[in-house]
Amino acid sequence: MTGTGPAFYRIPVTPALLQAIEDGYYPSEETVALCFVPRVPIQENYLHGMLSLDNRRIILQSLEAFKALIARVGP
Repeated sequence: MTGTGPAFYRIPVTPALLQAIEDGYYPSEETVALCFVPRVPIQENYLHGMLSLDNRRIILQSLEAFKALIARVGP
């Protein structure tokens, strides 16, 4: 890998998960994390991340959309 190719994660943090982490045990409920890797025209180029201007545009658009989603879902 020669560049930065981000992946975006959404992890629901429930009170039960927080309590399990605080107490140091595995939670009884399953936590499902979602991962999004931006789609670029040539996926093999994603190994070069943001070096390609086309990739950079797509990745930054994805970041802006992700920020809007976090702002809507957050506290």
